[in-house]
This record gives sequence, C-alpha cells and structure tokens, in this order.
Amino acid sequence: MSKVVLFGTGRGADVAYRFLRRDSDHEICGFSTERRYLDRDSFHDLPVVAFEDVERRFPPDQYRFLILLGYQRMNGLRAEKYLAAKAKGYGFISYVNSQFYRAEDLQIGENCFILDNQSISLDVRIGNNVVMWSSNHVGDLSTIKDHAWLASHVTVAAEVTVQPYCFLGIGATVGNKLTLGQRTFVGANALVASDTAENSVHVASASEAVDLDSAAFMRVMMAKGKL
Repeated sequence: MSKVVLFGTGRGADVAYRFLRRDSDHEICGFSTERRYLDRDSFHDLPVVAFEDVERRFPPDQYRFLILLGYQRMNGLRAEKYLAAKAKGYGFISYVNSQFYRAEDLQIGENCFILDNQSISLDVRIGNNVVMWSSNHVGDLSTIKDHAWLASHVTVAAEVTVQPYCFLGIGATVGNKLTLGQRTFVGANALVASDTAENSVHVASASEAVDLDSAAFMRVMMAKGKL
C-alpha cells in the first residue's frame, strides 16, 4: 500500500480516485494540478495543491503519484506530466483492475492504468505510463511500450510491438508479428495487417446510412426473413 497523490481535478483524476477507492489498498491523500488551473481547494474532500510546489505538502520520499490524463497530443500531455513528476523525485503506482484474466504475473511498468476484463497472454510486456481501457486482448510475446493508449475491445495479436505514444481506438485489430511505429494512430475498428510508419494514421471507413428510416428497414428485413 502507498500514499498516493492524483494529478488533476478533471475526469481522469475522478476516474482514478473512484477505481482506487473501490479496488486497491492505496491511500489517496490529495490531488495536484498546475497553478494556472487551480480553481478549488479540495476535490473529493481531499486537498488540492499546486503542482509547482507539491513536494512541500506531499514530499516525494513519502508519497507516490498516479497521473491519469487522456491521449491529447498523441499521449504527449500525459507523458509530459509524468516526466515532470519524475523530475521532482516522485515514484509512481500502477493500477491494475482485479477483474481480468492473466496467464502469468503481468510485466508492467509504472504509472499504468489498466481496467477490467483484459485478456493478457504469456510473455507480454507493458511499459510505463500506459493506459488500457476495458476488454482488450494482447497476444503472447507482445510488447506495449511507454505512453501508449489502448481503448476498449482492441485486439493485439502475438509478437506485436507497439512503439511509444501509439493510440489504438475502440475495436482496432493488429495482426501477428507486426511493429507499430512511434505515434501511430489506429482508428476505431481499423485492421492493421503490416508494419506502420512513425506518425502514420490508419482508419476504417464508416458505414453509410441506408436510404430508409429505421422502421421501414426493419419491415424490409423481416419480410426477407433476415431478422
């Protein structure tokens, strides 16, 4: 168990607080955000202090950080704050939800946030500052490197390397023995079947609307025996 400071007072900090309270033994002691965004003295009835002088209230030798921010700037914002806290001398916890399958002890770095219903196979490595939302699969011998974000229902096959700062959207699929270049963006439901270049974008086309209203469409499909 560690004494923990959470970064920010927005949605990420709120989500981290609620999961840690319900599913960890860590003691949440306060929040910290940059002085220019400091608009309250408390959050969840705990103190909020300016990040610029957080070590005065929460010394690094007594407290650890968890920084849960989004994927803004291809995860660059979260990486920036993680590195800033590290420069102040802080260590970090990682949160791994208790409700998911793992074939063996998970090899995971610091400041990770991994939610429920993951399926993690053998010899998988997860770096630092990685976020994995609910219900992903990572195949054996795959590596998720630092500062990546996996949304829900992502499938990463075996022997895949996801380089730092990648973003994989909801339902994305990555085939076997591939490497995603640094800062690759894979959109929702996209299939990646070959190695990707650094800073590349891979998106799937959205389905087009049928020229019927929904009730008429149901009648047509039922008449054809397809519903």
